[in-house]
Amino acid sequence: MRLLRADQDQFQFELGRNEKSRFIHLLKLYPLVPATHHRLSKTDEIPNREENQQLLEEALRHQREEHRQQVEAWLNAPHRFVAAGKSYRFEMTRSQIEWLLQVVNDIRVGSWIALGSPEVLEASIQQLNEQTAPHFMAMELAGYFESFFLEAISGERVPDYDPVVLGEAIEFPNPELADADGLVAVGGDLSVERLLAAYRQGIFPWSVNPITWWSPDPRGIIELDGFHVSESLAKVLRKQPFEVTIDKAFQQVMQGCALPGPKRRDTWITPEFIDAYTKLHQSGHAHSVECWQDGELVGGVYGVAIGGLFAGESMFRRVDNASKVALYHLVQHLRERRFVLFDIQMVTPATLPLGALTISRCEYLKRLAEAVTRECLF
Repeated sequence: MRLLRADQDQFQFELGRNEKSRFIHLLKLYPLVPATHHRLSKTDEIPNREENQQLLEEALRHQREEHRQQVEAWLNAPHRFVAAGKSYRFEMTRSQIEWLLQVVNDIRVGSWIALGSPEVLEASIQQLNEQTAPHFMAMELAGYFESFFLEAISGERVPDYDPVVLGEAIEFPNPELADADGLVAVGGDLSVERLLAAYRQGIFPWSVNPITWWSPDPRGIIELDGFHVSESLAKVLRKQPFEVTIDKAFQQVMQGCALPGPKRRDTWITPEFIDAYTKLHQSGHAHSVECWQDGELVGGVYGVAIGGLFAGESMFRRVDNASKVALYHLVQHLRERRFVLFDIQMVTPATLPLGALTISRCEYLKRLAEAVTRECLF
């Protein structure tokens, strides 16, 4: 069993096939093990001791019934365990782990009671038979999972994630299996076919040597009807200081984005990316919006279009407001062509004032699945 992600309130775990079967089996034992009992006192000195003891037992029975229902609902939830090669992954919130810990602790203690509450466990092991062996195994399994989950939420256990290594086949793992930073896989290539397959699944590349593939959570988008035009930008648009074109200088825009600029000392756009996305542009799936001044390219933005999705990749400016004007005209163009999803991957200080916002990866993937089925021409 491995801890793959540990955020403040969200944890992701990985189980081997046998571990998954044992985990499910253990949780299904919960209503069957002997209930643990708690005594108010070992003496009779507490007033109304029997009445209060009954109230305690009733509260414990009520709590166990709630836990039983929680276990049943959790196990029966669709897609609870996601296959990942030869293993399975699942997620739990901190509050879910807390009630799970109460469940497995009850199983562990209840199994110990069923074994006769042995003071020396080694001695009872030698006397195991067909009736007592299942209780011993349940106690051991419960102790194993209890320790693991306790270490996970206490911070004693460090996340351990090995990204999928891509081969020659053009296929990607489920993006919802990404690590805490959004890393999905490494390797593969930047062919047109692989890039298109990635974007259709909400995945994009971010480096070479090695090539890394990402699907962050949350995801940055700009709602096409929510682009914010400030008073200063409105003034610039009215003055029309730039000639705006579409797909007139795609590779030049990428090269502009690759160069150091204001508040950007370096970039991830390497020559390999420029070559790959130029081929994507030549295939009709990557596009740019350019801003010109006195015949010189002074700003622009580029991205990938599939169906009703436009995935914005990067933008640049050599004079003030050129990138904002390019982005404004891109949004207007996407609205005219009935695109439904404008992905910007992550919200930045440059896009936040323009109306950029974040949505969960789950919500993004739902919207993406619908967007790529649209027939939109850029």
